Amino acid sequence: MKTQVMVDLYWKCYAYGDELKPHIEFLDGIMLSSTRDIAPSCVENVDELIERQEKSLVQLETKRAVVKDLIEKGKKILENPDKPKFLEGHVKRIEEGWDDTKNKAQDRLTLLQETKDAWVGYAENNETIASDFEKAEEEIKRVKKRFNLQAALDDLKKRQDIYNNSENKIMGLFNTINANFTCMSITLPEDKKKIIDKEIKAVQEKLEVVGRFKDKVAKVEDFVKALGEFDASLKTINDWMEMATKELNDIKEAAGSMLPEDRVARTMDLQEDIAAKVEILKTNAKTELELLPQGDKVPQDAQDYKDELNRITK
Repeated sequence: MKTQVMVDLYWKCYAYGDELKPHIEFLDGIMLSSTRDIAPSCVENVDELIERQEKSLVQLETKRAVVKDLIEKGKKILENPDKPKFLEGHVKRIEEGWDDTKNKAQDRLTLLQETKDAWVGYAENNETIASDFEKAEEEIKRVKKRFNLQAALDDLKKRQDIYNNSENKIMGLFNTINANFTCMSITLPEDKKKIIDKEIKAVQEKLEVVGRFKDKVAKVEDFVKALGEFDASLKTINDWMEMATKELNDIKEAAGSMLPEDRVARTMDLQEDIAAKVEILKTNAKTELELLPQGDKVPQDAQDYKDELNRITK
């Protein structure tokens, strides 16, 4: 009786192994297709691979119930203390094979989808960055000196904002293009990798427009700072002139009641002040030549500064 029970048990185990065989072969096939080397050279190739991988996952899903039932069936037989040793290997193979295959198949689909996104992103980002290079070139032309201080300050703020936005967008796009390439390179053939690497280097060379834009804005920043200092100096001297005129009038009016030594002291102080301001005016005259346009056709805002300097100097 014991012998018959053992014969039945072993028969059941061998039959279980035979039942597993086609399913294990199926899983091996999916595993092989999900782990084999791939080298798509265009986004159309990636689309084809995605379609195949999605079919593999659908096939896996249709087998899920059958495989899970087989695993449970094997575990049930394993509860028998007289089970043969090979049975545990069968159950382990189908159970781990299912999990590994499902994970590898899903990982491959994820890789392919990320690769497709990278291909699409690479193309779109290259178009966008080319357009942004052109926009930056146009904006560089709009960075100009303005000779009305408030207008210069307002326009400088505008140009700084445009430059910062342009720089952030262009550099962000370039970094994304490199990230696209990194993802694509996981599966990209070597010959295609070299071609795209050259394309990215060509884009990198065009980044110099960002540097030129920065330099142009920086020069206007220096100009506006100098214009502000020039403007402040003229206003300070103008205020001093009013005060000096009042002081001179006070000395004249108080001449009869003022001690001679006091009159001399105040007069000398005023003369020293005048001498110092003359030196400042000389500096301002030099600054005007460097800072403002010269010639016949001078913008009115610049001419206003010239006229003010001349008025104060006279």
